[in-house]
Amino acid sequence: TFKMTTTMAAMENDVVGQYETVVDKGKFEKVTPSPKCWIYPSAHGAENVMNAIADSCNYFFYDIGRRMGIEALDEYCDKFGLGKTTGIELAESSGTVASPEEREAAGGEWHPGDVLQTAIGQSDNLFTPAQISSYISTVLNKGKRYRLHLIKEVADYDTGEVIMQKEPEVISDNPISDSTFDAVKEGMRQVVADGTAAKVFGNSELKVGGKTGTAEVSDGKDNVLFTGFAPYDDPQIVVAV
Repeated sequence: TFKMTTTMAAMENDVVGQYETVVDKGKFEKVTPSPKCWIYPSAHGAENVMNAIADSCNYFFYDIGRRMGIEALDEYCDKFGLGKTTGIELAESSGTVASPEEREAAGGEWHPGDVLQTAIGQSDNLFTPAQISSYISTVLNKGKRYRLHLIKEVADYDTGEVIMQKEPEVISDNPISDSTFDAVKEGMRQVVADGTAAKVFGNSELKVGGKTGTAEVSDGKDNVLFTGFAPYDDPQIVVAV
């Protein structure tokens, strides 16, 4: 579910073009130890941005993450609200964005290969479902991030008079280009049409977009994620589960 952040950071920094391809060879041997794509010993072959999101191709994101560097990636995490509180009217965690500074503050050591794991959403990254929902909403608003809230309005029980109403509040606005927006949105469409979520959504009457995710944890049991939006042509609803 993080890989759209990597996509936006890379495209907006001219690291990768919308139709540029990276050939997935299964094992990424440009660093040692060499991480593998999740379908290794198979490989996805030549992938562009949209294909890579649809297939969740680790190799593609390893490559563009290495070429881009951690500073540019962390900048886009900040722009899209990852590692920040959302403003929701409950106590919430701010999460963690992987970075050399974060690792060193925790008493560890950052290695050049850590940017590869960060680029696929692993490493020290920790995000809440609320943050993921907020970030996907921000993508769909082309970089405009709103404060999340649970309360729409409060009305007097007896009279029905509205005594408090929440108005939309923009927290930040970091516009993304049309080509980046189109690539990310189309990639999320391909996820549900013929990618990693096609078995669930392939026959859906409602046209949607989405992204699957697998957060690896130390005891070996993965946290399985999905974030999506609908309807595709005029997004109104975002979910993260």
